[in-house]
Amino acid sequence: MEDALKQAISDEHEVGLLDLLVTLAENIKLLIIGPLVVGICALIVGFLLPQTFQSVAVLQADQGTAGLMGTTAVLDPVIASLGLAKDETVEEARTKLRDHIKTNVGRVDKLLTLTVSDGSALQAQAIANALLQQTYLESRPKGSARARLGVQLEEARTRLENARGASVGVLKRLESYVSGNSPGSAGGVEMARGYAELLSATGAAQGQVSTLEAQLEGLTDAQLVQAPTLAQKPNQPKKGLIAIGAAVAAGVALLLFIFIRQGFLNTAPSEKTAAKVLRIRKSLRL
Repeated sequence: MEDALKQAISDEHEVGLLDLLVTLAENIKLLIIGPLVVGICALIVGFLLPQTFQSVAVLQADQGTAGLMGTTAVLDPVIASLGLAKDETVEEARTKLRDHIKTNVGRVDKLLTLTVSDGSALQAQAIANALLQQTYLESRPKGSARARLGVQLEEARTRLENARGASVGVLKRLESYVSGNSPGSAGGVEMARGYAELLSATGAAQGQVSTLEAQLEGLTDAQLVQAPTLAQKPNQPKKGLIAIGAAVAAGVALLLFIFIRQGFLNTAPSEKTAAKVLRIRKSLRL
């Protein structure tokens, strides 16, 4: 009895598998030609879509500089210099330009990557260059902040010169003392310690001068790691991916349609199935 039941179940599974293979064989042309036609149409559409080129620049800057690139102080002069607001207002051109600009600061290397997209490779590169130059200008301190930094720089330079002069005088005295006395004497040790302290003060003053000069100068091409690139081919649209994706989606949709249709055809008519079909029609208002 158990063997007969297992044999019946096995036969039922074999019949179901054969029905599936028969359904696929009867619709094999549709499953091949359909996705192929859809993929070709999607490829044609991909060629008709507008192309987008990207220009990428990399510079040593922080998140504050990335935010500065999206301000009106930077965008409006770029729009005016390149004539980007032809048939639209400055506000509309500014919004459009923001959509074409992407900035990203790396967590590890701390480098700012500027990416500009446009329908023309030359225009994308020109916009990136203009953005960088305007960002350089806006990064420089202005007004009272610049005056205050100027005063601090002059004071730091004075301290640097004094420290250098004092270190030179102490070095001469130390050389004279060592030539006429024992280097390990108390006087020699004190002079050597004083000279070391003066060298440390000179280095600190030099570092402060360099920092203040960099703040006054702002960003320049010296921080530019990679100049804006000129794209040789568009990055969008991905025609191949569009065609493959459309073909796969069409194949899946056709496969589902074939199985659902075959399922309805193979369903034996009965009162239960008739009631279910009636409920479906009522739900869909057919």
